[in-house]
Amino acid sequence: MAVIYSIDFDWLLGFFPDDLPFVIEANIVMTFIFFVFAVFFVGFIILLRIFKNFRNKKKEEQRLLLEDILNAYLFDEEFDKERELQKFKDEHLNKPLEIKIAIKEILLFHSNIKGESATQLRELFLQWELDEFCKKQLANSAWYSKSRALFSLSEMLIKVELENIKPLLNHKQDEVRQQAQLYFIKLAEDNPLEFLDHIDKPLTLWEEIFIEDALKNEYHGPMPDYSNWLHSVQNSVVDFAIRMIAKFNQFENISELLPLLEHSCEQVRRETIRSLCALEHYEVIDTLISQFEEETNLVKKTILDAIEHLGSYNDLMMLKDKIQDNEWDLKIKYYGIAQYFLPEKKQSIYIQYEKEKALLL
Repeated sequence: MAVIYSIDFDWLLGFFPDDLPFVIEANIVMTFIFFVFAVFFVGFIILLRIFKNFRNKKKEEQRLLLEDILNAYLFDEEFDKERELQKFKDEHLNKPLEIKIAIKEILLFHSNIKGESATQLRELFLQWELDEFCKKQLANSAWYSKSRALFSLSEMLIKVELENIKPLLNHKQDEVRQQAQLYFIKLAEDNPLEFLDHIDKPLTLWEEIFIEDALKNEYHGPMPDYSNWLHSVQNSVVDFAIRMIAKFNQFENISELLPLLEHSCEQVRRETIRSLCALEHYEVIDTLISQFEEETNLVKKTILDAIEHLGSYNDLMMLKDKIQDNEWDLKIKYYGIAQYFLPEKKQSIYIQYEKEKALLL
């Protein structure tokens, strides 16, 4: 094949009069070139539009066919399932687009029905080998194909080799990671959070909310013992486990929480204090008072919140001398809690606060 290294415009310039200035010739040539490009792009856009309309028409035709056969399959007692389903598969499930529409329609039907009909749809999903298509999509380079495949498999409760799912727990795309987590939770029988042992990325706040919601609405086995993840190398996992211990009232894990008051991560220490308060472990107050001076500003604020929730005015007074003169945000919080304990002395507490402020200034 010949390679063109340059374009000869002599044939075009031959149409111009010999006395025509070069600038005008160049402008005419450039105008011609831009005109050709404009025609090309307009034509390309028109072709794309025609293709899109044709594709949408095919999708709508496929969708209507699927609605008819799914309704007949589920609700028509005289429907010849074996023959008609095989015929539909042979004639209308040969192209990726047709298969994707079939998966979408079955999932739509499945989301609106329960019981025996839902089981029938799962059987149809397997009979049409739509699960095999989804499994192949897990290896697709496009992240959205992976995400859709994971969602479809989890919705239809199709078991896949976990070795194929585990790498997706650390995918760079959030949607893929979340669908992989959902897959583990929905198909788990007794250990829905097994995937936490395989992640090497910190859990985001949105992922924690997503996992908690899935545990409440999608998982039907025994509640996991969250203390199993209190020693994870991922601080975000530890933080999540601490919060879940309090949310699900796992009082038996209080002894596991106490050592975390000395954890190296500030956020873990704060969440531990909050969870112990939620579990109403009053004995923690003495420990918090003794650790107050050594803590960071944010942890000190959390300790003050804990005293307001579990402690007494005497406990609060023990911290007064431990707050530095320049820690005004702590002083404000301290006096606010003091007013909570002694509402009848609100005015005198405020006057004392103003006196200390004046001495510092």
